Amino acid sequence: MVDEVTSANRVTLGVVAISRNEEKDMRAFLAHLLPWVDEIIVVDDQSTDSTTDIIRAAGPKVKLLQHRMSEEQGFAGQRNAGIEAATADWLLHMDIDERVTPALAYEMLRAIQDETKNAYRYHLHNFFLHRPMRGGSWQSWNKPWLVRRGKHHFRNRVHEECIVDGASETIGQLTAKMWHLNDENYRERMRKSMQYCELEADRILERGCPVQWYDFVVRPGAMLLRRYILQQGFRDGVLGLISAIHSADAVFRAYVLAWDKQHDIPRSQLEQEILEQWSTFDPDR
Repeated sequence: MVDEVTSANRVTLGVVAISRNEEKDMRAFLAHLLPWVDEIIVVDDQSTDSTTDIIRAAGPKVKLLQHRMSEEQGFAGQRNAGIEAATADWLLHMDIDERVTPALAYEMLRAIQDETKNAYRYHLHNFFLHRPMRGGSWQSWNKPWLVRRGKHHFRNRVHEECIVDGASETIGQLTAKMWHLNDENYRERMRKSMQYCELEADRILERGCPVQWYDFVVRPGAMLLRRYILQQGFRDGVLGLISAIHSADAVFRAYVLAWDKQHDIPRSQLEQEILEQWSTFDPDR
């Protein structure tokens, strides 16, 4: 079915993805795209495993762009770098743990023929610890990440947003969902979460408001309530509870990181204090 659409395609479709130490997922990610897309740009942020070797060995359709993620631009900067390196008419922006279903591929290849559209939204079918999720905001993602090249860019260092040129009428809606496999296990979820927490702490600091004691209680509590009750995380049972508490804990850690930076006491200050104690200490006094 996909081959039938591809043969009649008048425009080209590329994939732009960002990576860092993705050797476990990279082969499967590339394998499911290579038969039907025209190019794949992988923007890699200093991987230390075999990720870049896998990309280089994937064939002529795949281009490796080694680009260190900057503190100023974050994830948006990585995706914008991929846009600059791409040549296809349309670009599908992905993460390495995402998979396009055959139904979605077929729909995308049909949709990009429409000359009146600059982008298409689509939903994610999210998995948490390899189980499909129904509530807790997991299925609320619906963003225009299939976009005509030259008509979009990304902003925000974390939770990046795709800004599409033109009126809202130029953004269509797809019906099939993309699978988002997420983490291999909870250990990986915690590791990734720390990077997001650090970026979120920077955003808190940029707002210029001092972190107060109640931020450690009210904000995580509000997140727990939103994820588990308002967004119906309870529908997913134990997994929904784990996910909601994890989200609340991430908020707590982000505010602690921001508080710590606002109230930083350098170790050198403590070292100086102990030196002064030694210099004035008189055991006979």
